[in-house]
Amino acid sequence: MTESPYIGRGYLKPPEDVRVPIVVLDFKRTYACWLPGLRYTLYFEDEPKTEELKRIREVVLLEVFSVDAKYLIELVDEDFKEFETAYSLFSTYGGELFFYRRKEGRRMKKYFDFRPKKNTGAPVRKHSAADLI
Repeated sequence: MTESPYIGRGYLKPPEDVRVPIVVLDFKRTYACWLPGLRYTLYFEDEPKTEELKRIREVVLLEVFSVDAKYLIELVDEDFKEFETAYSLFSTYGGELFFYRRKEGRRMKKYFDFRPKKNTGAPVRKHSAADLI
């Protein structure tokens, strides 16, 4: 096998249509492989060349922080394009980035939602300390 694999644990899987706020920590393109003996997904930098691993595929591994802990989100190219769109809006305008899943056929499709900051800019009133007392 190639250099040390990363074992995937702690995936973010909210219930269907439940939007979860996320903070993106890191994302990178890796190879994901299923190891049947241990029942884990392993991630490699280079494509592994071994018979022991099943379902070898290229994915984008997104590391996020949500609510209480760090999680992983595994994205295929189609999902990553949607993430890039939402993330570019988030980085330009600020606000919040949300992750949710929706069932389409037999699979759960991953979606990202961007909500801009609410403008709470009320007019600033000047007061002297004497007026407040």
